[in-house]
Amino acid sequence: MATYVGKVTSAGQITIPKKVREVLELSEEDLVEFRQIGDAVLMQNMKASQSSLKANRAKIRRMGMTRERVEEIVEEVRKEMWRERSE
Repeated sequence: MATYVGKVTSAGQITIPKKVREVLELSEEDLVEFRQIGDAVLMQNMKASQSSLKANRAKIRRMGMTRERVEEIVEEVRKEMWRERSE
């Protein structure tokens, strides 16, 4: 898993690293969605988010998972990521 760092300006703006912009297929004037999941924040391109969000929600429903369970999984992964970064 890759880690990237962006700098926040005094105006609250952040520079999104080039590799992240490429992965999200972001270009100038694109809108970005931020979704809070526990203590983590998911960022995604709004163009892709609508169709992928519907597909992901349908897949999660078919699996019988609740929002609470998804949030638990995200929290577990977040903690594991912090442990890996601390080593």
